[in-house]
Amino acid sequence: MRIDFTPDDLARTRFSAGPAPLVETVLAMVELRQARPVRRRSRIRPWLHEARSAFPPTARPLLDLYGPCGPYPCFIGSVAPDLEEALEVVRATPRSYLQWDLADIWQDRPGRPPAWLRDLANGDTAALEVVVHALRDLHDAIVAPRWDSVLAAFHGDVARRMPVLAAGGHQALFGSLHSEVQWRNDGLELRYSDREYELNGRGLVLVPSATWTGRPVYLTGDGSRMPSALAYAAQPNGQASPDGGVLAGVGAADSLASLLGPTRAAVLRALREPRGTADLASTVQISPASASEHAKVLREAYLVETRRAGQSVRHSLTPLGRTMLGQLRPPAKAPGDCPSC
Repeated sequence: MRIDFTPDDLARTRFSAGPAPLVETVLAMVELRQARPVRRRSRIRPWLHEARSAFPPTARPLLDLYGPCGPYPCFIGSVAPDLEEALEVVRATPRSYLQWDLADIWQDRPGRPPAWLRDLANGDTAALEVVVHALRDLHDAIVAPRWDSVLAAFHGDVARRMPVLAAGGHQALFGSLHSEVQWRNDGLELRYSDREYELNGRGLVLVPSATWTGRPVYLTGDGSRMPSALAYAAQPNGQASPDGGVLAGVGAADSLASLLGPTRAAVLRALREPRGTADLASTVQISPASASEHAKVLREAYLVETRRAGQSVRHSLTPLGRTMLGQLRPPAKAPGDCPSC
């Protein structure tokens, strides 16, 4: 598969503003579809086991849209950082785009698509609402409970790749995403399809995903509402988790507590969103004086910055603080240890 770039495309290629909740949701869905038992005892990765148990009945229509292998529908590929905004993009999908997209995903499948998918391809609003409802419920059941880990994985991955971009340019950055991705002759080549795409001067959005472990997934934009995007497996530490995926080892919070102490670690995690001292104290359930003291210590370690506006202050993470949240991970198990489950 090849994505052709013009100079304008290269200039407009960027990371997404933050994790894309809808992309994380649909990639988690595909991970569930593809999941196979790993190692001994036929056990699967912990978060997948939990997600399978929590899978809501209202999300079952998505099984018709997402098979165990691609191609996957692109009309659900909004990289908007807000779930409701992304779902509105889904609702507003033009009928012509739905017809093209659904015909594309079904062309290699046996038999006819279910009646409700045929209605969806015709732009039926009730069928679109089925998709929106299914996506929201699936997100709330399996992605929202892990959102802190998704945020940490996103910021850790971007922080790790920025020096790669600075030192080697886009060619080095693209080459760091996956072994099957390379820059060649003014285009990005992915070795698993025979298709060719053009970005038409709009650039490409790079989306590191905490839920995804496979090869990068290209999300075809529609030229207006949705930019073209490449979702890839986040690797905050520079390597994939030994048992597959960032969420498979969400013990980073424990590592952070061991390093900073449980309360100070909780303060750092709470500041993924900027907060005033009173809000911070309420979130961590400590006194305002204690919150102010912990913020001071973290500020002196260059993990937090504090800005004053009149009589109030606002604490937020520095880039180093965000990197720390994304890069702390539990150590890999030594050979012979009990298999991850």
